[in-house]
Amino acid sequence: MLSETWLYRYRFVFGYSVLIVTCLFTLLYRLGDLLPGINSLEADTAAKSMSVVDLLKYPVDFIYHLLQYASISSLGPSAFALRLPGVILAGLTLTLFFYIVENRFSKRAAIVSTLLLVSSSWFLNFARLGTTSTLTVFLVLLLFFLSIKLNQKHFRFWLLLLVSAAALSVYSPYFIYLLVTGVLLSYPSLRAYLKVAKNRDLYLALALFTVLVLPLIFSAVNNFEIAKELLVLPDRFPNPSEYLQNIFGVVGHVIWRSEAFPVLHLGTLPMLEIFSVSMVALGLYHYDHELSRHLSRLVLGGVVVVIALLAVNGDQSDYALLLPFVYFVLAGGLVILFTQWNEIFPKNPLARLIAVVPISILLFIVGSYHVERYFVAWPNTPQVTVEHSEAYVKINDELDNNATNTSVISSSTETRVLHPLEIHYKNVSFVADISDVAETSEERRLIITDKAYAELSKESKKSLDTPSRIVPSAYTSQAATLWIFDISL
Repeated sequence: MLSETWLYRYRFVFGYSVLIVTCLFTLLYRLGDLLPGINSLEADTAAKSMSVVDLLKYPVDFIYHLLQYASISSLGPSAFALRLPGVILAGLTLTLFFYIVENRFSKRAAIVSTLLLVSSSWFLNFARLGTTSTLTVFLVLLLFFLSIKLNQKHFRFWLLLLVSAAALSVYSPYFIYLLVTGVLLSYPSLRAYLKVAKNRDLYLALALFTVLVLPLIFSAVNNFEIAKELLVLPDRFPNPSEYLQNIFGVVGHVIWRSEAFPVLHLGTLPMLEIFSVSMVALGLYHYDHELSRHLSRLVLGGVVVVIALLAVNGDQSDYALLLPFVYFVLAGGLVILFTQWNEIFPKNPLARLIAVVPISILLFIVGSYHVERYFVAWPNTPQVTVEHSEAYVKINDELDNNATNTSVISSSTETRVLHPLEIHYKNVSFVADISDVAETSEERRLIITDKAYAELSKESKKSLDTPSRIVPSAYTSQAATLWIFDISL
């Protein structure tokens, strides 16, 4: 019998094993050195994570910044340390996504859809980037997970966890709108819960929410930029024609054509390939016929609201907000695919097994396409390597080995990306020219980036001795050679 075969009995063990290995590989493989260095977005994020005091004054996305602060404090300001918090959150995100899909559909749908998510170049670009994008995806799934738990078990524990997560999510942009939308869409379930909930639990939840949000309110009152960032208020709102174009742009970014943004993705390729687009189309049909379900309302309502919000600003770095909703819809499409095949052969287990082979091959092709797109094509594109400063990594290695009596001269274009190093190495002098180096009778080490060296005057170059060591660049697409001098100033 087919059901007694070894492969059939241990199919889920095999599926879980493949999923775990894929997650570990895609999230951790060459996390620190797949690219020459870090980009300006990562540098700006890391600069905000260097001081807890500064973070308390400007607490936007403070969860991610606290994790990054701990990572940098433990491992130093390396590219790996900057990206590790995002990978940790990505791992938790995948766990929550798997549980939600399994709870709503089946183990098979959860395994397949999570495999598609973890191998997606769209997901990997955000998950392995040292910015707050992964926090956005994680918070969406955390709120989904806790709302499902509360809907299943009306316990005070799940209520307080959901309220805490909701309060902490308000510290991130867009989530004020998402929480209001979630409450409105969950009204039937919320009304039923309020009828059975104890007043003591409701008062406790309200008090907890207030306590957690108060620090943010005080900070926003003292600094309006905080409120502006959380509400994602643009400097100029688009007119109706521009807004409609932006909506098509957001949808096109996912299924048709994206705008070039080398830091986040390859060329102008859309985030999804044809198979995933087809599954999303099927998923929309699936969820549209199940609006009576709590999760279906949240998913479809979330898709509409997120597209409407992103069309106001049009910043591609915020498109991570759309990713979890798209993949929930995609999971619904996969369920229809599996269901239709089972309806065609309801009593033929052999036909069902045979169907696994072409579907598995198709999934392997889709996953391989995205993995090669992210790990091979994207990091080897000249536009991408230029955006990631190799000078950051090389200077950090030099200072990590020896930061005593050192000055670093960088060009004006490198100042922004080197800012985290300037904050971290407090005893190192980061200057713009040799004349800015403080005079001292002691021997002093001087590190000059290639770009800064090219900008020095002839007189300044003549004042330097022969470099004691030259650290060459490994990439021809960017100048990252370091000129290291041991000189007496």
